[in-house]
Amino acid sequence: MSTSFAHDAAPALQGTASTYDGLYLRDNLKSQGTLPAVAPFNACPDIIQSITPVADPQKTFGTISSWNTIYPTAPAPGKNYYYVRGLNGSTQDFDGQISLFWAPAQLILFPSIWKNNPLLTASGCEGVTVQAAPGFVGVGADGFVLDTGVQSLPNPNTFYSFIAQNNAAPIPTISSWLEMSQLLTQQLGIGFRNVQTFDPVNGPLLARMGFNIPMSIGESATLQLTISAQGIQAGDTIGLIGDCFTPEMKAILLQPIKTTGTSYVAGIQIDVDPGFNSSVAFQYWNTSGQVPPAGSSLTLSVNYVVPQEKYARALALGVLDSRYAQAAQSEGVGPQQVAPVGQVTFVVTASS
Repeated sequence: MSTSFAHDAAPALQGTASTYDGLYLRDNLKSQGTLPAVAPFNACPDIIQSITPVADPQKTFGTISSWNTIYPTAPAPGKNYYYVRGLNGSTQDFDGQISLFWAPAQLILFPSIWKNNPLLTASGCEGVTVQAAPGFVGVGADGFVLDTGVQSLPNPNTFYSFIAQNNAAPIPTISSWLEMSQLLTQQLGIGFRNVQTFDPVNGPLLARMGFNIPMSIGESATLQLTISAQGIQAGDTIGLIGDCFTPEMKAILLQPIKTTGTSYVAGIQIDVDPGFNSSVAFQYWNTSGQVPPAGSSLTLSVNYVVPQEKYARALALGVLDSRYAQAAQSEGVGPQQVAPVGQVTFVVTASS
């Protein structure tokens, strides 16, 4: 038996069957399930946190108004309940399961980092049932439990990354940078929520994230780390620093630099090898003295610089992103062909 929206008419979301062929999780609130996906790739609104169990998740999170809402995912101290939903973009009824995973914040969410960290339901299950007719939203029938006393973070300056998976397909094994880009931008059966909120009134932002390259990647790479500011006031300051040198004995460092407008991009370029393990700290200071409005954001993107001999393969996979190439060129890094492999976003919340 298939389920549909509760209370609201479903046809508002019809017409997605020609895009992603299956139950998909959006990469951001504006996603229509089209491929390749459109950035941001890390703001899945279909992972929802609650401090108490929800009696009827389908009725609560399956309405059109809820579908158009992005909920916070940062856990409260103690037990938290997470619900996952998706939209059936196929022409057949969906009756399957969804799982939810977590990891301490990472720049690039390679599956090897999170696949062994599933959240379980209160009854100990790794998956929850989801049913949806074509063009309809389905919500997992039960919540996944995260207890901050059990699934704890390594330090107070990091945050939780969440990954939801439609279990119709197995978790992929990633053996190349282009495969990671394809996972991030085209595999909508997996949804990434790699977002932290902050209130600049409370002081500077310091966010620590893992930067770990699995050996399975099997190839060295040149990466761009770019920070894009939206709505942040001119005169505020951003910076990025790693805790170790790269294999070429280069520092991962973007010296503190002041933004020059409400739409601003800065970045660095580094070389990494398989097995490289580091962490990076991103910092923001409200040095302009003007508090940015709620919803303003800072996004740290990791882009793979595609070697010329791999252009054809990248083009065939549909992972080349000209917008990032243009942004890099404007900062004197390019012109280069790049493919997105990771994103983290820091969003300003309203001051309490």
